[in-house]
Amino acid sequence: MEVELLKKYGSVSPGKIENLDGTTETVDFRFSTAIRFYRNMEDADFPLHWHAPGEIISPIEGTYTVTIVGKTVTLQPHDVLIIASGELHSIRAPKTGERYIMNYSVSYFHQIQDMAELFNTFYPFRLVTRQEDPELADQLFAVLAQIEGEYFSTNVCRESEIMALMLHFFSIFGRYEHRQNSEQVLDYPKQQDHMRRFAELCAYINNHCTERLSVEDLASRAGFSVYHFSRLFKENTGMTCHNYLVARRIIYAKALLVDDTIPITEIAMRSGFNSIATFNRLFKAQIGYTPTEYRQMASHG
Repeated sequence: MEVELLKKYGSVSPGKIENLDGTTETVDFRFSTAIRFYRNMEDADFPLHWHAPGEIISPIEGTYTVTIVGKTVTLQPHDVLIIASGELHSIRAPKTGERYIMNYSVSYFHQIQDMAELFNTFYPFRLVTRQEDPELADQLFAVLAQIEGEYFSTNVCRESEIMALMLHFFSIFGRYEHRQNSEQVLDYPKQQDHMRRFAELCAYINNHCTERLSVEDLASRAGFSVYHFSRLFKENTGMTCHNYLVARRIIYAKALLVDDTIPITEIAMRSGFNSIATFNRLFKAQIGYTPTEYRQMASHG
């Protein structure tokens, strides 16, 4: 059916969000386990919304303007934007142009340890511009074009090939990020050991972020002194341990804020913050809105 729609209209992306309740979009993956792919040519805007799957947007021709938690980016052809799971965003389309839009199941790829670690660096979004990183942007765009070819085909093992291409897409990005963040060249076995340890540690923090976690305890769990742990954590994840923990707590809080029956003070405590003042300050610093403002947008659009 989607192949027929593409041939008939040149696009399978509707002029409006298909399943929207307030600002919550439910993504229908249809014929794929973990992705939904569009070649969008509509000049329709998309209102403020969020969804559990992640999203990748890359213009083929023309520009595309996306606002994510109050930050506006205008994409040029072959730029690649990755929007993290659960982030409020809206889109303004030009009169002409076309672009790739893909939703993907974060939970599906989280089963792979290094993918889970990579996805944690996407909040609230990551942008690769062709002007600043032409080689990386072109590589990522080429993979998206390959995914399009498979998605709208009737090839045998189509979905398996699409998943392989998705992993290749994220692997290209992850290896590039690692090269950018590395402060020194490590020998390969030690580098692999560090990546494994910090992937395991990030998974632990993700699952226990609402608990009292100290840098000392986390350093001990990873098997490093506090000094080396602090340096290596930033080298392997691109952020400090404190900022990573705060980011995970805010992600947890954002999920609770959608339910307007839970008091914000209770959400702060349940998310691991020791005071409402600290919660409000850190939430606004990272998201650009206060928890109350975010709740109003998430609940009422």
